[in-house]
Amino acid sequence: MARSFSLSLVAVDILLEQYKLGRSPFPFEIPHMGTTHTQRNQVREAVYRDLETRGLARGGRFEPDAETAFEAFMRAPLIVALAGRLADDQEIYARAVSDGQFAVLVRQDGNMLTFTEVRPTNFVAELVDLLPLTKPAPGQSITVPVPAARKPRSADGYDPFGGVQAPRSSQTASQERAVARMFEKTMDRVGFITAFVPGDGGRPVKLDPVMWFDNEDGRHLGTQRAAEDGQKWATYAPADNARIVSQLYTQLEPYL
Repeated sequence: MARSFSLSLVAVDILLEQYKLGRSPFPFEIPHMGTTHTQRNQVREAVYRDLETRGLARGGRFEPDAETAFEAFMRAPLIVALAGRLADDQEIYARAVSDGQFAVLVRQDGNMLTFTEVRPTNFVAELVDLLPLTKPAPGQSITVPVPAARKPRSADGYDPFGGVQAPRSSQTASQERAVARMFEKTMDRVGFITAFVPGDGGRPVKLDPVMWFDNEDGRHLGTQRAAEDGQKWATYAPADNARIVSQLYTQLEPYL
């Protein structure tokens, strides 16, 4: 079998059920076709006729190499998912996974998912390189505090300190103005890349999403972190694809 193959969303729905792999892996939305047992059987038969015609199945079973890629798509412990909007409101959805020995990149193209085997050492870069190449925006990174929503202190909802904020340094105020100017410009492309790692019992745990966006100045990267006192800070920095890959590997490094 070739290192790349495509499945319709309908076929993915049927295979997820057959292999008992769950539903709609992020960031994709997989429709459920057929409501009755008879309808599901008809859909399944049509799917396997198509798969056998394309050499992806035989005798009602998925081709072994394709089966390996499909199961890794759902079960591999390291996951990086991309969701974004490109030019002309075109959307991009993709998912790269690895178990350290095998890795696969899956990208949505209309009603099809294309599966491509990639090197486990390069699965993050393969995903990020789906983004159009764009120069980094000029300038330096900017870090600003993320405003926290105040909770009323009294039962009746009255907060005597509502609207009162700690004084900001002139440097912080200057950086906040720089961020505001950044977001005043039209975003030509924007999206998030989210990594998932094994948690307790092997269940996936979502790490903080990495935001990227392009405007007339170039590409920016946005991240958040929480300080020991609970205050959240957002950092915006010039970035190209290599910088985004580096940020994601920083998150994933403890799990590689």
